[in-house]
Amino acid sequence: MSVKLRSVLMVACMVALVGGLLFAGGAEERERRVSLSTPVAPDHPNTLAADHFAELVNERSDGRLLVEVYPANQLGDVIEVIENVSDGSVHMFIGGTAETSMYQSEWAVFDAPYLFQDYEHLIRAARSDVVDDMSELLEDNHGVKIVRADLYYGTRHLTTGDTPIEHPGDLEGMLIRAPDQPIYLAAVEAMGATASPVAFSDLYMALRQGVVDGQENPIPTIYTYDYHEAQDYIMLTGHMIRVNVIGANAEWYNGLPDDLRQIVDDALAEAVELNNEMMLEQEESMLAELQELGMTVIEPDVEAFRRAAEHIPELFADDWGDFYYRLQEM
Repeated sequence: MSVKLRSVLMVACMVALVGGLLFAGGAEERERRVSLSTPVAPDHPNTLAADHFAELVNERSDGRLLVEVYPANQLGDVIEVIENVSDGSVHMFIGGTAETSMYQSEWAVFDAPYLFQDYEHLIRAARSDVVDDMSELLEDNHGVKIVRADLYYGTRHLTTGDTPIEHPGDLEGMLIRAPDQPIYLAAVEAMGATASPVAFSDLYMALRQGVVDGQENPIPTIYTYDYHEAQDYIMLTGHMIRVNVIGANAEWYNGLPDDLRQIVDDALAEAVELNNEMMLEQEESMLAELQELGMTVIEPDVEAFRRAAEHIPELFADDWGDFYYRLQEM
């Protein structure tokens, strides 16, 4: 057998294996199985909340639904998984609003720097009719329904290797990693740095090797991925207060019997509360641990950073419509 043919057969086997995991069994078995993809590690609060959701649904539905959680992008990255949710090959996903905006541009508004004053403002907005309107657009255009938009992901802060930052001007000439999404790149540029879209999987080594001077992420991410080993300073810029969304294939979700849909909704509500409690606790405890590990915590001139980002809504006005101002007014 040729090497090329053997490779083709191996790929075919892998596809069959994944398909079997998601849709094994007869028609009744396939109907009750529910796949839920998360982009984060098994011990991240988002995934722990997904596991809790699965336990609740599996128990309360008396076997009529069987939720199976696939963490850490096992089914593909968020952008790929949203496409799979759209076509029905995956039932549910947890993912960022930036990735969701690749299908419906309005969702990037949730990542606008300094849009939300605090956690309470964020959650109030995430449970508002603005989310209902944005979800309706995504459902109409792509068959994906956002069933929860209030899964707290954390407040993003800046870190640097050997330079303390007090004001935006201090970042001049510095290379700061940002996710490869327009809103994140614009935010870092507004802060005064040059944005570098290093892949998340490469970020630790990029920091260790000095490829970039710093990065920005929530405190639990900074702690979990040991960025303190390459970064001396953490600036509490709080430039983004972020949620992840929970989406579902609209045809599947809308087609559930009323009692099962209520079980799903109730379980999601409990899972979100669990996640949010864990995330808030981790932000506080892990910041203290980062200090113990040697990081210096700096409280910069947040108002100066806020003013530097004031022009960003204008850059995305065509994508966001009036959603930015509706969220801001809450």
